[in-house]
Amino acid sequence: MAVEIIDVVCPNCEKDIEVPMNEFIDVAENPEYKRQIIEGDFFLNRCNNCGDNVLVEYPLMYMDPDKKLNIYMAPAHENDLLDQLNSLDVPEAALDTESHFRLTSNGVSLMEKLLIFERNRDDRILELYKFIIWEDVKEHWQDLEPGDLLFMFDDEEDYFVIWNSDNGNDEKLTIPIDEELYSELEENYLEALSIPPGKYAEVNQEWISERFER
Repeated sequence: MAVEIIDVVCPNCEKDIEVPMNEFIDVAENPEYKRQIIEGDFFLNRCNNCGDNVLVEYPLMYMDPDKKLNIYMAPAHENDLLDQLNSLDVPEAALDTESHFRLTSNGVSLMEKLLIFERNRDDRILELYKFIIWEDVKEHWQDLEPGDLLFMFDDEEDYFVIWNSDNGNDEKLTIPIDEELYSELEENYLEALSIPPGKYAEVNQEWISERFER
């Protein structure tokens, strides 16, 4: 599929930058895109004039057939976008109960989704986990906002990390995943958090809050 090129003004030097828009990504065909998204490079574009990296996010359909994962990223999307996505006819092959259809609103949340499914975790259970620990974490991090608490992992463990606009400037709080709690939540609540096959959901803290009032 042809890649559209758009012109974006560099906020540093105000010169035009040509930005390629890869609006449909199948990582079975282009596995390097998964790595670029996870490492935070995919939406960065270097200005040839001043050398600055410019973040340019745009609507993107991400597909990973091996993970049966489909994510539509739509920055600053309208409230009715989910209804629009779920009004589309979905191929019968996509109605597999193991397939995942998600909507996200920015590159960071897209990155988190990829990390979650790469680790074979369930994003619904992790959002419920965040919901449960939210007040305790907020006591230590008073400026915490929804979306600032992200799932990550390394060779040793899975954990949550604070990720906000000041990321990199201060010491960050890291919270290891308690496997016993995760398993308990999965066993007791996964069915209640079911999503109809072939339907998109924007699984985040708002989505969880609508199902578990404080």
